[in-house]
Amino acid sequence: MRERLLRSSGDAEELPTGSRQALPRLRGGAGELPMFAAGCGGFCVVVFLFMSLFVASVSPVEWGLLKNVINGQVAGLPVKGGLHMVSPWQSFLTFPATRVTLEWSNAYDADRPQVTTRTGADPNDPDSGGQPLGISCAVQVELIPDRLKSVFLNFGSYAAAKQRYILLAGNMVSNTAQEFTPQDFWQRRHIIAFRMLQEINNTLAHQGAYAKAFEIMKVDFATSFENSITGVQVAEQQKVVNEYNQQVQQVEQQIAVLNSHNGAKIATIHANAMRKAKELVGNATKEAFIVKQEAKAVNYAKLQKALEFSPAQMAEYIKIRSLMSQSSSGKVIVNVPPPSATVR
Repeated sequence: MRERLLRSSGDAEELPTGSRQALPRLRGGAGELPMFAAGCGGFCVVVFLFMSLFVASVSPVEWGLLKNVINGQVAGLPVKGGLHMVSPWQSFLTFPATRVTLEWSNAYDADRPQVTTRTGADPNDPDSGGQPLGISCAVQVELIPDRLKSVFLNFGSYAAAKQRYILLAGNMVSNTAQEFTPQDFWQRRHIIAFRMLQEINNTLAHQGAYAKAFEIMKVDFATSFENSITGVQVAEQQKVVNEYNQQVQQVEQQIAVLNSHNGAKIATIHANAMRKAKELVGNATKEAFIVKQEAKAVNYAKLQKALEFSPAQMAEYIKIRSLMSQSSSGKVIVNVPPPSATVR
């Protein structure tokens, strides 16, 4: 045994370094990792090829029409958004499933410039032939799913169909505007918008789309016409103001007339009261005078009887009393005739 080991060790010393053989690694070591990575990579490649060849996606906000890229045949019914199994020679033609806004205005992101057209003839001026105007508007269009195949066959793509819709809808806006007078665009604009929506919908329905909503955003008339309309409106408003001022003046005149009538009634009542007061005072004064005179007559009769005056003497006595009452000193000089010879 010892000799075998020594022989083995000796042989090992005699072998060159480059001729040594590596021992095999243990099972489950690092040698299997590249094989696993290679297997995973191959699986991923297979999955990627399968997904790219047999699976196609459609956006949640789009409709998809299945098309055979070899013979150009298109399916009749669209599919909704999501992942769908297809053949390698098939793909999807996509169309928007939501409402699409078409805009005519002078904004930088508008689809077309504002619609330039004319109004109908003004009833007050039938020879005018209407007024030129520009309409800024927008319409929301929704494609009909069952008509997407005919849309593709008629127009070739959604972009071409959209341009066709813009052209047709703009023509309907222009034609419908000529059915209304210039004043209607101030007073009946909601009716005009509803009428335009109906006409656009009737036209686009034959082209595979529905017009869901329509809005007139702005109406531009010629500057001279707008100035004349503004002047007319200002004149009408001034006329209304003048009418109100006239009504105010009329009310003020009515108030003045009522004040005059009330003043006349008050003066009449005051005059009647003064007349009645003077009449009462006069009657009272007369009755007082009569009572006073009666009292004087009674007292003078008593005085005459007491003094045994004759009527002539009594008259002289009354005169003397009257003069005494009028004298400031209360003294009166009386010329008494001399006594008669018969008086003793």
